[in-house]
Amino acid sequence: MTSRRAGVSTRLGRGVLLTLTIALLVVAAATAGAQTTGAGATSGDETSGPPPKLTSREAIEIAEGNGKARDWNSDHSITRTAAELEKPLDRWKVSFMSERSDGTEKVETQVFVDDDTGQIEEVRTGPQVGWMMARGYDGSFGREINRPVIWLSLAAIFLLPLLTPRRLFSIRTLDLLVLLSFSVSLVWFNRGEIFTSVPLVYPPLAYLALRLTWIGLGTRAPGQRWLSRLMRRAPDPPPAPADATPAPARGATSRLPRAVTLCPPWLLTALLAIVLAVRYGLNAFDSNVIDVGYAGVIGADRILEGRAPYGDFPSDCGHCDTYGPLNYIAYVPFVWTQPWSGEWDSLPAAHGAATAFDILAVVGMGVLGWQLGGTRLGLLMALAWAAFPFTAYALETNANDTLVAATLIWGMVLARHAIGRGAMVSLAVAAKIAPALLLPLWSRHPFPDGAPRRRLSKYLLGVVIGVLLVFWAIALDGLRGITAFPERTVLYQLGRDSPFSIWGQNPELRPLQLALMGIVAVAALAVLRWPRRLDLLGAAALSGALIVGFQLTMTHWFYLYIPWFLPFALLAFVPVWQRPEPPAPSPPATPADAEREVTDEASARELVEA
Repeated sequence: MTSRRAGVSTRLGRGVLLTLTIALLVVAAATAGAQTTGAGATSGDETSGPPPKLTSREAIEIAEGNGKARDWNSDHSITRTAAELEKPLDRWKVSFMSERSDGTEKVETQVFVDDDTGQIEEVRTGPQVGWMMARGYDGSFGREINRPVIWLSLAAIFLLPLLTPRRLFSIRTLDLLVLLSFSVSLVWFNRGEIFTSVPLVYPPLAYLALRLTWIGLGTRAPGQRWLSRLMRRAPDPPPAPADATPAPARGATSRLPRAVTLCPPWLLTALLAIVLAVRYGLNAFDSNVIDVGYAGVIGADRILEGRAPYGDFPSDCGHCDTYGPLNYIAYVPFVWTQPWSGEWDSLPAAHGAATAFDILAVVGMGVLGWQLGGTRLGLLMALAWAAFPFTAYALETNANDTLVAATLIWGMVLARHAIGRGAMVSLAVAAKIAPALLLPLWSRHPFPDGAPRRRLSKYLLGVVIGVLLVFWAIALDGLRGITAFPERTVLYQLGRDSPFSIWGQNPELRPLQLALMGIVAVAALAVLRWPRRLDLLGAAALSGALIVGFQLTMTHWFYLYIPWFLPFALLAFVPVWQRPEPPAPSPPATPADAEREVTDEASARELVEA
């Protein structure tokens, strides 16, 4: 028995020794294959396979002759140039580097040269070196939705039902065009020219912030009087259609929405069906999942294993645990039915979740419009959301941003109920931090009459309910998950750097950024008392203004964030809001009426005495 064990031990020892020997030989071969050539130029594995056709010096000379690289390098102090042969791809990666103030090197430009042909395959400058999304790769975001024929068709279906000949030249038309104007910036982004695309985002954001603020405060829009004089004044909206539900009782300060469109309900229904078929068809057969959707799947998988979704994400999505717990909980049903494979594959669970978020948003917009103005307005609101190109853009990337929008939409649907309103805004904050600005505003009841003016206790109860519904996920790992949550979410976002904002591209503007942050924070608190009277339109418009203001100050901004404020903008821009006519004064009492009133009073007194 002892000899048998000794034989087994001997064989195991030989196997381990043989394995270590092979590993050392592999390491030695790899080390021998790497060599340095030229001044600061490095070539990769040149000993294995056929020798390269280009030398490192020739690759550098080809890269230096590229106009795009030369223009960028001329504005930066290049201290070293290195060339590395990427053997599997048979191409040279030429890197131009500068020296930072702390002595470390920064890669300013990368040029990829094909070893067989000597042709330049790709040039990356500035942020494109470290940010894949800045390189303008075809189909990286949105896939086929970026095709002009699809994008422009959706834009036309969004815009045309909302226009009428008599209101064509109005501030409302300008509002709708500004919403679509983000498409101009997207064109440059898709080309990888972010130093053009990023500044083009801020004029429409600034316009929307000011316009929604004016609407929320009940002020006449700038230029509206001039437009009224220039053009013939549009007639008042037509009376509500027969299928409209009666509007709830409101006071004289409330504004009433009406659907103003030339499209009959059957046409709106047909357009909505076509748009939804295109959206969900593209999502099923031609869409990709970006890191945001991948994050939701990983986090849901962690929750199903009984772990908190913070602190231990895989290396290919290392910073994907930066979202609120609702984001990961919302993916749980889809990961449960379509488990994660452990890799970044097609991720069917992410497709299912993104589609569900979008359906919730479409249905919510329809219900909101139906509550306010009947069937026609409900169809118009649902179509406006579904046809707006950037909501389809978010759907085709299978991101989680529509989840934020869906919770806010249903918060407006439940606006009359303080508990529901508080729970939904709390859930929105549990998805992403931006809606936290709405917590003070939504504590006010947006219906000034027919209801108590203060329902703060019920609102706070709703907020607590929302917290309890989701934040249990943080405590699955006990103290570890609780301490990891702020570090991986809020603290990470505060220290984040990004070239996708004017603040990230121009660090010297930091004081202005901080000043704008202060203004937005003060505005979020000021709406607790001002304006003194608040209706649903005012609450929606001010909510949109706060979200847009937050986005104006973000260090990292992207087109997927447009759906955050879109529901509020659509509620302000799509219906035509008008103040109800004051009640007609009662006719003066006649002597007969006075005598009848005395008789009725005497009869009532006799009845009481009996």
